[in-house]
Amino acid sequence: MSLSGPYQYGALGRTDSIRLLKLKPASSSDMTLRCELFDSDLSAAPEYEALSYVWGKDERSQRIELPSGCLKITDSLASALRALRSSDQPRQLWVDAVCINQCDHVEKAHQVSQMAKIYGKAARVLAWLGESSNATFNMALVLDFAQKAVNIGLLSSRGENRETIRKWVYGDSETVEWMTGVMGAVDDAGFFWLYQSSWFTRMWIVQEALLAKRLILHFGTVRLDWEDFKKVMILIQAVNAAISIPMTSREVFVKYAWALIEVRDHWLQSDSHSITANHITYYMHELRRRSCKDDRDRVFALLGLLPERTGLNLHPDYSKTVAEVYTEFATAQLRLGNVGVLYDAGLWKRKYLQPPDSRGDGTSQFSWSEYLPTWAPDYRQDTTFMELAEMRFGGYVGADPRVPPNIDLSKESYRLTTQATLIDIVTCVQPSLFVHHEGLRANDALMLLTCRRFCMHLKRIFDSQFVDRPCPSHEDSTKISAYSLVGGGTNKAYTEISDPRVNHAPLDPVSLWNIYSRHCISEDGEIYQAMQREARLPFSPSRKTIKGLGIEFYSSINAEAAIAWNYHHHIVNILRRHWFFITEDGYTGLAPLDTKAETDVLAFIDGANVPFILRDLGEDASDFLLVGPCYIHGLMDGEAVKQKTSFDRGTVQII
Repeated sequence: MSLSGPYQYGALGRTDSIRLLKLKPASSSDMTLRCELFDSDLSAAPEYEALSYVWGKDERSQRIELPSGCLKITDSLASALRALRSSDQPRQLWVDAVCINQCDHVEKAHQVSQMAKIYGKAARVLAWLGESSNATFNMALVLDFAQKAVNIGLLSSRGENRETIRKWVYGDSETVEWMTGVMGAVDDAGFFWLYQSSWFTRMWIVQEALLAKRLILHFGTVRLDWEDFKKVMILIQAVNAAISIPMTSREVFVKYAWALIEVRDHWLQSDSHSITANHITYYMHELRRRSCKDDRDRVFALLGLLPERTGLNLHPDYSKTVAEVYTEFATAQLRLGNVGVLYDAGLWKRKYLQPPDSRGDGTSQFSWSEYLPTWAPDYRQDTTFMELAEMRFGGYVGADPRVPPNIDLSKESYRLTTQATLIDIVTCVQPSLFVHHEGLRANDALMLLTCRRFCMHLKRIFDSQFVDRPCPSHEDSTKISAYSLVGGGTNKAYTEISDPRVNHAPLDPVSLWNIYSRHCISEDGEIYQAMQREARLPFSPSRKTIKGLGIEFYSSINAEAAIAWNYHHHIVNILRRHWFFITEDGYTGLAPLDTKAETDVLAFIDGANVPFILRDLGEDASDFLLVGPCYIHGLMDGEAVKQKTSFDRGTVQII
């Protein structure tokens, strides 16, 4: 029998002490929630399960009864506890809202710092995805799909699943038919109810999911092991990556559920002794789209994933502004030598605001504590692309491979001082705005025809630029444009262009350009002709299509045409993320979006693996803004050193 008054927490005795909740059994889900709270030490290895859930609305309209009082809880937590409650035996849980005294800020701060250990030591982590009252779910069919993934050979989110599936596609109408029905069958099984859950969108659940020894998903009365969930997700992702079929809530799938699968696999495959501060850059990059009530938690929620030995000694401090937290986070990484943090920063990732009093005229409306310097990533933005930073170049990169990082952060907190090699000024920029049209997709006939015209236009520009002068690399314009178009052809996506029926190493950019020209540029090309037919066909609801493109297209094109089609998709992805540039001395390459002519310069920052675009603030200011990383054809493998090319070196200040 419980008392009617509110429960009074006692102090925890030891630094590793936690409270555990004993959820008592009940014969009916609508019976009162009766529990006990007791102290335990993590060092004693108690047996418990940890609950991972979305708090939902702050209103606490429900309650649990304890022997010495009652505690008010949210509707979301009450639903989870009722669903998890056994009918015949107690269940021992750790639940943050109950096991932490939320009114004791000192205890709360200490327990939050312990959460990584708490979830890591739990026998199981129970992920509550919400109620299933309006959902239909066919568990048998879902498990059949999980087994199908295993039978096909789709075993890991980090494997070559796209190629495994694509081996089934071209030239085989039966497998195309099967795959076009996959998403419908998965939807019929009610699987989308799981990955659409708001649980996947929250930032705080990430460390809870990553640290779990075993993760179990609970959706109302449905219980699904994470490994089976992952297998079905891998199947869906592989099919979609191979032929881009329609799917329910694709944006939610890709941004949240699939990203969590990839990050958890990455975490589990990483040796705990090899985890460094650099890993946090990967996690921040993959998870930045998640929801947070407080933007500072985009950093604080992931700090528990890093061992103390990494040296990234940051702790949650809610007295600081968002800009101060992000700046300190970037500063800490740079001081540990993680220059890679710059790859995810820059103007191309956010809308730039003029720094306070940058010209001393007193016109700024906000303080320096609210200013986020361009060299610090803005984790509030939900778009992030690191293709240029991920490109695999030669044995060394940049103007001089012997140069280590040389970054000074001892001045103002917003100013980064570094040694850099200045290459040249940008004089010509070619944006590709058509790829951002909301009504166009890579599969659309209009997209291919528009992309074709842009590539022809770009080739004409390159041809005209080097008629009367040689390019710095002394190569012909075809090779320059072909390599510039794909950033040298060094990233992972480039290696996946070749058709799986053709067993050879990835083709060089010139060979791929020639294949693309034959099948997409030439009016006699197989892809061009097919797209012309598609553009003229009237809409028919009975026609079987994949995002508007007839499925007979996939089963009819030959191997070389398939390579051209894959190359087209690769180009579209590049055009969505980068613009093309030419400099005063004839250097060409890929630049971040919104690069500007006459004010932007190419530079190698000491210690960085790729060059950057910097924006000169003009004669009245000595500072630069970081625009973003870039690809410079002919300078990515240390050619400047090999050729003993002379460039200006000096100190630059970036704000």
